[in-house]
Amino acid sequence: MQYEVVSSEDGYECHAPLIPTFAGAIDIFELKQLEKIKVETQQSQGGLYIAIVQLYDRGRDLSRAGASQDRDEVVAEWLAFSNAVRQITF
Repeated sequence: MQYEVVSSEDGYECHAPLIPTFAGAIDIFELKQLEKIKVETQQSQGGLYIAIVQLYDRGRDLSRAGASQDRDEVVAEWLAFSNAVRQITF
């Protein structure tokens, strides 16, 4: 499946083909009616936050996870969420 870069009034929905922006990931999450089934965040000894987000697509009975790390806990979770959307969609 090829995914086209789609623009909106506020900007682009994808940074590059198959890599959604945060806004694009939220749109895909809502459009496909995905479910967030697990979110785990831990702080490593080095101070980075490591986040894992697992999503479920009821229509395809499919579960995928995305992971990320960042100095900011919220950023780590959002990056993991965006990665999970990409994994389950593409």
